[in-house]
Amino acid sequence: MIPLAVIAVLAGLTAAGVGFALSYGALRDAAVAWGFTGWQSYAFPLGVDGLIIALYTADLVLAWRQMARPWVRITAHALTAVTIALNVSAAVDGMPGEPTLSQALEQDFGRLLGHAMMPIAYVILTEVARWAIARTARIEAGLLADQALTLAEWALNFRVTWKIFKHAKTHPATYADARTFARELAIYRVWQKERALYATGTAEDRASVLDRMPALLAPYGVSVDDARAIPAQRLEQEEAQEAERRRADQQRQREREQAELADQRERERQEREDAHQTRMDALGKEAEETRQKGELAELKATVDGQSRAAAHRAEAAVATAEIQATTATTAAQRAAEEATRRAAAEEAAEESAKVATERAKTRAANAKLAEESAKVAEAERQEREAKRRVAEELAKEQAALAKVAEESAKVTAAERQIAEDQAKTAQAREYTAQVLLRAKTAEDLAGYNQRQRRVRTVARMLLGSVPAEEIFNQPAEYVAKQLKAVSPITNAEIGVAIGIKSPGTCSEHKTEALDLIARGYDPNTGYDPDAPTQTEA
Repeated sequence: MIPLAVIAVLAGLTAAGVGFALSYGALRDAAVAWGFTGWQSYAFPLGVDGLIIALYTADLVLAWRQMARPWVRITAHALTAVTIALNVSAAVDGMPGEPTLSQALEQDFGRLLGHAMMPIAYVILTEVARWAIARTARIEAGLLADQALTLAEWALNFRVTWKIFKHAKTHPATYADARTFARELAIYRVWQKERALYATGTAEDRASVLDRMPALLAPYGVSVDDARAIPAQRLEQEEAQEAERRRADQQRQREREQAELADQRERERQEREDAHQTRMDALGKEAEETRQKGELAELKATVDGQSRAAAHRAEAAVATAEIQATTATTAAQRAAEEATRRAAAEEAAEESAKVATERAKTRAANAKLAEESAKVAEAERQEREAKRRVAEELAKEQAALAKVAEESAKVTAAERQIAEDQAKTAQAREYTAQVLLRAKTAEDLAGYNQRQRRVRTVARMLLGSVPAEEIFNQPAEYVAKQLKAVSPITNAEIGVAIGIKSPGTCSEHKTEALDLIARGYDPNTGYDPDAPTQTEA
């Protein structure tokens, strides 16, 4: 093929050279007639023919580079048409009698065709070369053969070809894509027009639709079999799309229901947390009120103790004073009786009046003295009474102080016991937290699922519901039986702890937890019968 291509190129160049040489005179005469003189008239034909050659060459290069621009070829064709017109005009002017163009065509059509043939031949050669170059470039680029619109397509199917051309230029796309788009759009429009009759009509209606489809889609290159198969395919495709849409709607509905269920569970969990926090706040408030009441009771006890101590001291002083007054009164009475006996003896012994008188005076003086002594004794008794009252008050005060001291000692002992209990409770909570942390860490390492974690939570609740000394160092099966018999944990408490409302599910978790304990589960030692061994891990 290379020799043939060389011959074609050489022949084409020869014909082009001859053609331009023959048209040179016609172009020079036209230049002289248009006012070009001297060298200008000789250069004008070279400029026109050179421009034509340059434009055609540029068009061929652009076609080879897949960068063709229609206006380049149109401009070259226009200049070639000017050259042809000038050649034909020169041929008409050289004919005898100066005929018109129409007369010249009637007289000697071959003469005019001979002058126009060489430029026309050059245009034909360039078009052949351009088609070969563009075709080769498309094949080398791996493009399909239908990447261009042919003259036959424009002539034989102008309406469809115009739609393809319009889509390719309006929406930058290849002609192959434009053809596919035009074909799919035509199929869609025809199906939309015939769908109702095919989907809901009788058998005769369906047959009429199938008979019309090939004729309606023939301009778009759809075969008869493909055209008759389109209605069934489209209807099946629409049914599949409708089924997919229903499945998507059902999926969205399930997702909405799941989201609503998740929201409801979250609200319930939040309500449980709020209720738990409310109970904790109430317990804290109650504990604070109890502490304040205890402080108030302690203060009252202190004040009452001090009051009782003062009363005891007063009563002791009164008793002391009463004792002293009683003693003074007894002594005064004894002194008076002794004086009376002496006076009687003196009266009996003395018989004289003087003596009697003096004795009377003496008795009077003694009586006055006794009266004064009695007054002194009374004063002393009152003083002793006051001292007794003071002593009683002192005794009461001392007793009250002793009682206050005793109560303070009891309160101190109680506070010390409370502090020890709180310390033990804190230690127990810390130990429990460490146990829970170890248990949760072991569960995370073991990769347990949610149910296994809940079962172990229930097991820890059951183990913590009885005193540790009752199950300490006991066999695992005995511990499980003991917990099953005496554990106060209820299904409701289990449901709150693991977030499950069903009593049956809670009971199942409790049974599994007892079985796990019977197999030796102990969060204190970290032993879990279901945990993987070190080798397995």
